Order: sequence, then C-alpha cells, then structure tokens
Amino acid sequence: MALVLVTGATGRIGSALLKALLARKDTVRAVVRPSSGSELPHGVEKYEFDLSKGALPKEAFDGAHKVIHLAGLVGHYPYNTLVLQNAFATKNLLASCPTYVHRVVMASSISVYGEYKGKTVDESFELKGESDYGKSKLLSETFARAYCESHRIVFLRFGMVYGPGFEEGYFDVLSRLQKGKMKIIGDGKNRLPLLHIDDAVMAILLSLDSRVEPCREYNIVGPDAMTQQELLLLAAKELGVEPPTSSIPVFLAFFAARVAHLLGKKGFSPENIRQLSLDRAYSCGRARKELGFEAKVGISQGLPEVISAYKRKNLQVQQPT
Repeated sequence: MALVLVTGATGRIGSALLKALLARKDTVRAVVRPSSGSELPHGVEKYEFDLSKGALPKEAFDGAHKVIHLAGLVGHYPYNTLVLQNAFATKNLLASCPTYVHRVVMASSISVYGEYKGKTVDESFELKGESDYGKSKLLSETFARAYCESHRIVFLRFGMVYGPGFEEGYFDVLSRLQKGKMKIIGDGKNRLPLLHIDDAVMAILLSLDSRVEPCREYNIVGPDAMTQQELLLLAAKELGVEPPTSSIPVFLAFFAARVAHLLGKKGFSPENIRQLSLDRAYSCGRARKELGFEAKVGISQGLPEVISAYKRKNLQVQQPT
C-alpha cells in the first residue's frame, strides 16, 4: 500500500483531499505546522514541521513514494510573506526530497499567467504573474524546476476554488447581494474561472497516479466560463433577491478595498477585487488529454451548494445561544 506525504493537509483543499485518499485506502502522512491546532482524520499520521523555517528532514519522507504539496498562502498578504510561505516552502520541501519519490504533485495557480483579456489561455502562454500572489506562485514553480531532473513533478494550476469550506470572499459577495449592496465591478463581462473543490481533488488524484512527463503543467478549471454579471444574476436568483444593476469602476473598487483594509474594516480585500474583476478563461485540453481530467461539477450544481452553506451559517448566527 502506497504512503503519500501531504503538506498543507489541514487547509481547505487538504482537508477534502485527505478524505479522498483515505477512501481509496492510501496510507497518509501529513506535514503540519507545530502551531496548528487542527485535528487530522483517524488513520492519518502527523509529522510536525514548518516548511518556511528550513528543509524538511529526510525522515519525513521515510516510506513515501508520492508527495502532494498543498502548503501555502492564498489571499491578501505582504509580498515577502507570500514568497516565504509559497516559494521558499516549496524549495524547503524539495531540497531534501529523496530520489526514490517518483511523483510530486504541486498545487499552483492560474495567477502565474496574469491577465490575457479576451483570450482563452493554455499552457503555452507566457507567465507574467502580475499580482503579488501570482508572483509568489511563479517563483514557487521556478524553484521546483531546479529538481526536474531528479523528480517527476506535476504542476496543477488551479482556478478559483469554491465549495464546502471555501467561505472567504464568496460569502461576502452573497451577503452584499442579500443586503442589496453588491455592485458589478467594471462592466461585469469578465469571465471567472471557478473550480469546485471536488474537481480539484479529482485532478490531484489523477496526477498522483499518472505516468506523464516530468515537470508538466496543467490548467485545472471548471466546465463553465461564466461572466461576473452572469454569476451575480444566478446567485441573486438562488438567494431570492434582486440582482445588482449598478456598477463601480474597477479602480474605485480597488481604492475602497485598500482604504477598508488600512482601517481594519471587514469587506473585500484588494485581492478579492482583483479576482472578481479580471477577465480570465483557460483551456484544460492538456489535462483532459494527458490526465483524463474532465470537470464534473458545473455552476448549476456547485452554486446552490455554496448558497445553502451560506444560509445555514446565517441561521446559526441568528439563533439565540
């Protein structure tokens, strides 16, 4: 029975992945920060280490022939923090990774491309990494490529993951819609590359078992390329409220988010605004051909699931203690 080493196992993707690995009877060792208070599922071995502090001890790899690297930060953080937790954590993982590990699956991001407005991006496009987050993930990939000769590394460039456990940002949109305060950012015609967590996990498992060439990159997004305005319309309909009709220029939305962040107020971060306002669409043709990946969860199924979770949370908040 194969032993799979998983970093970032207590994160949102990691938590869903652990369930899938256990369901197929894999033996799992999870690398978690010593400060992490999160519980691991029964049967998962814990190995405590902070990848931002240095190279992972070789003993952590004992018996493991496959590695899934999910550890890192997503969102609005200082650039140096993103580089440390995303890029250098990757370098620290691979620096001591034994050559007998024959598959390393890395969670990367479509943010490494930057924006190609009006185009559908495949893996041949130039990597620009325009945001701080995108730059940190691009540097992470760059560090990993130094180990391509000794390890078979797969880079999964995920879209905007949503679904159970992914509340940040999405619930803010739903709350504003429900209160009639949500505005269309820009003209609303930009495409949003959503990816349901179930499809993200499926892509990881397919990559883990694949026999593809070393250092191969794959775009992983959902089956629908809907615009911001179309998604807001569907969400409003599911909530039973009127969709937004007014808009705000992108630069003003960024300014408002930065001011709110500086004042310590809740609401959209500049990264949230960036995600909502960029026009981004991606081809999964390579993943389909080489991994057998085909996204299963469309917006018509995934969005009601998110809204149901939002309503349950609101109900819990409203109930007296």
